[in-house]
Order: sequence, then C-alpha cells, then structure tokens
Amino acid sequence: MQTWNKLSEKFALLSQREKWLISVGGLVGLFFILLTLLIDPIQNLSTIKKKQSDAESLQITKFETEIVSLKERLLVDPNAELEKQLSQLSDESQTLSLELSEFVGGLISPSDMAELLETVLDKSLTLKLVSLQSLPAESILSDAKESAGYFIHPVRLELTGKYFDIKDYLAALESMKVKYFWRSFQYEVEAYPKAKLVLVVYTLGTRQEFIGG
Repeated sequence: MQTWNKLSEKFALLSQREKWLISVGGLVGLFFILLTLLIDPIQNLSTIKKKQSDAESLQITKFETEIVSLKERLLVDPNAELEKQLSQLSDESQTLSLELSEFVGGLISPSDMAELLETVLDKSLTLKLVSLQSLPAESILSDAKESAGYFIHPVRLELTGKYFDIKDYLAALESMKVKYFWRSFQYEVEAYPKAKLVLVVYTLGTRQEFIGG
C-alpha cells in the first residue's frame, strides 16, 4: 500500500506530458499483454481449425472422387471383358480345329498305314518281314481323358536284311507322297552283313479304330 502511495505521489508531481506518455505506454503494454494472453491463442486456434477444415475438405473430395469412380465401374458389365476373351478363345479354337482338320486330311488314313509299309516292302527281294503289328490307338492329348477328336494310330514294323537293302527301303518310304510320322527307329547288326530294323510310324485318325495288317 505504501509503495502504491509513493508511486501515486511521484506520478502527481510529473508534468502533463510525462503523465500522458506514461499512460500511453501503459496502454500499449496492456495491449501486448492482452495480445499474448488472448488474441494469439485465438488466432492459433483459428489457424489449426482452418488446417483441419482444409484436410477434411480434401478427404471429402477424395471420397467423392472414389464414389464417382465406383459408380462408373458399376455401370460397366463385369462379364463384358470375360465374354470378349471367351469369344476370342472360341474363334482361335475354331481356327485351330480347322487347321488341324485340314492337316489330318493330308495324312495317310489309319487303315492304309500298314498296307503302305508292306507294299513298299514287297518290292524288295532281299528283305525279310519279321512282324507287322498295329499298336493300340492313343489319345492325341497324352495327359487328358479327352481325345480332342483325334487319335494316334501307330504301326510297328520289324524286318531283317543287309544294310544297303534296309537303307533303300527307308529311302523308298520317305519318297512316298503320303504323309505320316516317324516315332522310333532302331537298327541293330545281328550277324554281319545281316541286320535288324524295328520301325514305329504313326498317323492320325478321328476314330479309335483298329488298323488291319
């Protein structure tokens, strides 16, 4: 209380200009105190709220974009792409089936395969036919139950003769205009100049039929 009285007395002795300066300085000091205690926290809070609002607005915009994208995807038929792929595969399958049909049509028929081997052999006077056997037909798809509509028809031929006679026989077979496939070839000299040839050839057919021979 005494300190306050002393200050009041000193203030009363000051000139009017000094009193005015002190008053203005006090008001300025009070303003900065209020600015620090009240206004700055309010502004900081406002800044934080604005940042939160901007972030929420950005998130809402993102959600709206995703919703629009999902709506557009829902309007598209989910089976459209699968149906397109299925149609392409179907077209490719038909093309391959046609090509395979034309290829098989150019092969010797299963029923003529054994006859061809024997006919060519009959032209040789030095070769001896040991056996001519039609082997069981096989599915063209080795690891599947389905045959894909075609079967492999193999024929096993065993004969004996001299090297050059066997060579001429094989050359005659290869020169034939008919088409077929070679599966295995085994040549073995038994007692010079006599040798044994075991040959397995095959063709394709649409039926699991037995080849006579």
